[in-house]
Amino acid sequence: MTGSPRWPFGALVILLALALVDCAPRSRPKRRPGPTPAPSATPRVKAKKPVPTTTRAPAAERDTTRDPLTRLVTQGTSSRDAAALKLGDRARTELESGTTDEAFELLDTAIESSPKLQPLYVLRARAFIAEGNAEMARADLDRAAALPAPTAWVAEAAAMRGAVFEVQGDKTEAIAAYRRALKLFPGNLTAKDALKRLDPEPR
Repeated sequence: MTGSPRWPFGALVILLALALVDCAPRSRPKRRPGPTPAPSATPRVKAKKPVPTTTRAPAAERDTTRDPLTRLVTQGTSSRDAAALKLGDRARTELESGTTDEAFELLDTAIESSPKLQPLYVLRARAFIAEGNAEMARADLDRAAALPAPTAWVAEAAAMRGAVFEVQGDKTEAIAAYRRALKLFPGNLTAKDALKRLDPEPR
């Protein structure tokens, strides 16, 4: 009996061995860990240095009584009062030029038209003082004291009282009145100028 060839069996064994090799789990190459990136530095915010605040000294109070009277006109000012203040400006110009007659005429008209404007009485008192009439000046200042007015004009009325005392020859009372005016409004020029004459070395 002739034996069957053995090569097919041997080939089958080889194929089976190859199949087992293919089915075996392959080990994956290990990955080398890369270099760990350095943590990003958080940028530091520089603290701002506080800006030194400069304290400004308060500006000296300006004597607004030397401004044109028309600057007192506001949206609530009537046309009649505005016209009277214009007359007051013209009267002051006449008074400063030494023409008291024209100044009185303008101020009388202005006061008759607008009797509640305090600066007009103060200006007319100044005109009376220029003529040496202390009594009439005082009467106008009393009327001015009963009317509302900006602080600067209240102080100007007080300074005019000092001028009345000067006309009457009472230096002590004049100095006291000028000082009261400066307490009301430190920028009052009438009182400052008068005290330089009467009291060059203030206490």
